[in-house]
Amino acid sequence: MIVRRSLAAGALALSLLALPAAAQAPAGAFASGQTQVVKIKQGALKGTVKDGVAYTLGIPYAAPPVGDLRWKPPAAAPTWTGERDAAKAGARCQDVEDCLTINVVRPATAKPGQKLPVMVWIHGGAYVIGTSMGAFGGDTEGTNFAKDGIVHVSLNYRLGRAGWFAHPALTKEGPTGNYGMMDQIAALKWVQANIAQFGGDPKNVTIYGESAGGISVLYLMLSPDAKGLFTKVIGESSFARHQPTPLKTAEESGLKAAVAAGVQGEDATAAAALRKLPLTAMPYTGGFVGRAGPILDGTYITSGIAQGFAAGRQAKVPLMLGGNSNEASLVRPQAAQLDAIPEPQKAAILKAFDPDNTGDKARIINDVTTVQLITEPDRNAARLHTKAGQPAWLYYFSHVAAAGKDKKPYGAGHTDEIRYVFGAPTAPATFDAADKALSDAMHGYWAAFAKTGNPGAGWPKFDAKETQVEFGDDGVKVREQFLKSWRDVVEAGAK
Repeated sequence: MIVRRSLAAGALALSLLALPAAAQAPAGAFASGQTQVVKIKQGALKGTVKDGVAYTLGIPYAAPPVGDLRWKPPAAAPTWTGERDAAKAGARCQDVEDCLTINVVRPATAKPGQKLPVMVWIHGGAYVIGTSMGAFGGDTEGTNFAKDGIVHVSLNYRLGRAGWFAHPALTKEGPTGNYGMMDQIAALKWVQANIAQFGGDPKNVTIYGESAGGISVLYLMLSPDAKGLFTKVIGESSFARHQPTPLKTAEESGLKAAVAAGVQGEDATAAAALRKLPLTAMPYTGGFVGRAGPILDGTYITSGIAQGFAAGRQAKVPLMLGGNSNEASLVRPQAAQLDAIPEPQKAAILKAFDPDNTGDKARIINDVTTVQLITEPDRNAARLHTKAGQPAWLYYFSHVAAAGKDKKPYGAGHTDEIRYVFGAPTAPATFDAADKALSDAMHGYWAAFAKTGNPGAGWPKFDAKETQVEFGDDGVKVREQFLKSWRDVVEAGAK
């Protein structure tokens, strides 16, 4: 039996930024009595080895963005003499500003110049929380990918006010607003310059991310500055119709926050005063989702995701894309929202989403919301990418572990797929045989895609039949024209 297909986001929520709902724990060290030294241009790094996997963690890929470097593009990374301790991941950007670090996890036998495939993970967290290692239900350090012969990279990027903030005084200085995206690009440039020393192939780099990280990889596909820094993309819960905040709107918000913190004006004096403020002097108000995120700055981001893909401006690389059956768990829509949808759109929605006239408003709005946020935008992006002559693979994750099924009546929630991708059964729930089998399949597809640009047998490309796979309670199943009526009615409302 296939789990109830709940989907995400009402027409009302397309502007919301993606983010996992649970807090991530900081990653610890992986020492086991063995060490390994890697030499890069910055200096020597002393990492650790455990069970055949080497961990080189907390590597600075840019200068600390503090003081006069706050709200500036990332500056050159520091150098050092001697061996730098690389046994522990760097601090989370949600906690400190000095946080621009990267982690490399690889087979302990990897040699410089070996040309192993590379995967670069960009974490979620609504652009306000999260970290490179540790996860929402999984351990994203990449140990299991390293055991597959892959060099796995994860990175921190500026969050909240530090990473996604606009103010007229800062705009006058140059590149503005999307400092977190500038960090992501700087990290990818670091990979190009250094990953060969870890045995990785800079010409075989897959970027992938979930939620805010999934949004990020799609914007990176559209960014001229990111051109040539990756060869494949995987987006998990990527909100592929995401719209960036207009620069003027972001500046108005920044001005308001600055004035509330006692900083007036729009000149260099105001910019200097802002940089002296603790970021806590400009707290957020309102809900968690949508506080920070991509800004339409005209340089790094020039359009929404769907508009960029429709114009054919995305990187011409293989793309895997998908979401979960209850993405609405992120925004928790209320039944009353269904009644607020105007006719005749509401009638069309009810016909598609409630053909049996159950009147279950909570379920219906949950499904509508999921389709609006993720499921229909995924199909649209896959159509546009194939129209551009590029291969795309689409998935739908609906599996709910038996241990938690009673608490998830609408299906797999936002972030639930992460631990299956990484193969990391962490507390509170562990994998039973069915979970393990599904995780092995998903992890295998992700690894195969990173190695070859094709997830392999059993997962056909998105085509005229709009073929995709469902990772459900009954395993991996190929679907054609999947959830077509749901997607069609939501697409009609999106135009």
